[in-house]
Amino acid sequence: MSKNLIIILTKNPELGKGKSRLAATVGKENALVVFKELIKHTAFITQELECDKWVLFSDYLGDNDYFEDSIYTKGLQEGNDLGERMRNAFVKATDMSYDKVMMIGSDCYQLTKSELEKGFKILDSNDFVFGPAEDGGYYLIGTTTTFTKVFDNKTWSTKTVLYEAIRDVENADLSFGELATLSDVDCEEDLGELRKFIS
Repeated sequence: MSKNLIIILTKNPELGKGKSRLAATVGKENALVVFKELIKHTAFITQELECDKWVLFSDYLGDNDYFEDSIYTKGLQEGNDLGERMRNAFVKATDMSYDKVMMIGSDCYQLTKSELEKGFKILDSNDFVFGPAEDGGYYLIGTTTTFTKVFDNKTWSTKTVLYEAIRDVENADLSFGELATLSDVDCEEDLGELRKFIS
């Protein structure tokens, strides 16, 4: 077992589920194609990281999920909302005595393996690391602590999520570092290179 862990939270890719804002303008079929490409990208940038890897799905464990069984430990998310699901995953990881735990979703096509490696490096000298998203949230959160208030009482998918998490960290007199600000893919305007995959 490595002392470092990355946790990937992802939804199961199904037609008409997820990416609703994107689907509203490009259609459900195209939104599903884009989401599958995002999942493939997430697997590609994480599979060779020198750490343990968990991928936690929203609804079920299935075949052909783009994550190789020999590389990833797979499970289901637990909790009623995003904050609960994130907190429960972090608590499980810290209970298993991992030194550094980082969590990402599967929505950031700009994210790279090197940026993830920087995240682990930042945790050498900080209690937390955040990957700020352009919409005011974050695409990555990582910690060396058992502090979970960052996941509580947040209005997810709003412009204040990152600000509120950093405020929690600072109020607890904990330190943090930040990665590059990147864009999650939520709307058609966010597609960038992914536009080539839609019809």
